[in-house]
Amino acid sequence: MCKYVKYITAIVALATPVVVLAEQSVTTSTNDPMVMKIYPDGTKVVIRWSEIGKAVDNGEKHGGAPRIIAYDPGKDGIVPIGQPAATVSTPSSTPLSVPSASSVVTPESSNAANTAPSPMSDTDDYGPMEGFGFRSNVGVAFQQAQTGRIDERRTYQSVTFQPGIRFDIEPFYNVTDWFSVGVESAFIYNQVHSLQIDNDTFYSGSRTMGSGALYQVPILANVRFQFPSEGPFRGFCGGGIGGVWDYSTLSLDTPRPQNFTSYQWNYAFQLVAGFSYNVAAGLDLETSFKTLCTPNPLAQANTDGSLFGSEQVNAAYSYAAEVGLVWRF
Repeated sequence: MCKYVKYITAIVALATPVVVLAEQSVTTSTNDPMVMKIYPDGTKVVIRWSEIGKAVDNGEKHGGAPRIIAYDPGKDGIVPIGQPAATVSTPSSTPLSVPSASSVVTPESSNAANTAPSPMSDTDDYGPMEGFGFRSNVGVAFQQAQTGRIDERRTYQSVTFQPGIRFDIEPFYNVTDWFSVGVESAFIYNQVHSLQIDNDTFYSGSRTMGSGALYQVPILANVRFQFPSEGPFRGFCGGGIGGVWDYSTLSLDTPRPQNFTSYQWNYAFQLVAGFSYNVAAGLDLETSFKTLCTPNPLAQANTDGSLFGSEQVNAAYSYAAEVGLVWRF
């Protein structure tokens, strides 16, 4: 009869769904102590130290590889639901065998894990990588000197400019995570620094020269190639082709006060390179360097044909260093 009672007691103990670790069984083994694995999602697993090296644990189901700490049964004891830790005990006559890793998993509150903020560099939530977006940039613009011969090529002219400003907007579409197309419009402003006509040089603000400026409004069809990466940083390069509206103003006081204007649509193309950093889901911070080239600039002749003649001058280049934001919808 006593023999059957022992069998029944053993069967009941194995069928019980709640696993209880006896403090005596945990602490008596000094050669193979218990340790705890804590996963990024809060899940905790208690196993023997000897089981650590039996298999590689990358934590695919729990958000990443675990960290391992010493297991303290008095502090981290696993108890049945609804029963205080102080009342948990196991008869020494029926010690339990070492439980498997799956039998002692105790996940923490999922709400706490989901609401904890984390930087974008620690997550994969970069927002949509395909679809429509909008880009806006602003920065400093450097206009290369415009040189050439005017007035039926009888007069040499060179105009230099001060650093100015450039502002861009571009709606675009990400065809894939590495290729996009868009339409860019920009506004570029540079003030004239000096004007050279043959051997005479005039400076802006001097007694013989008032002021002048160059306004450019390019409209370009763009393509962009960006390099996919697993982190928040992404490099890119690209180009565009289209037209640019060039508008120039200039005032001189010699030999008599004169005001000149020039305006013309010209063919243009652009090259761009830079990198972006993901700051939030669907939002990137971007920095770029752009080169806008007008290969064959022409100017509308004045009524008297004295300056800014209709002749073709040398190719014009505008350089810009910009920063901006990119929204991906």
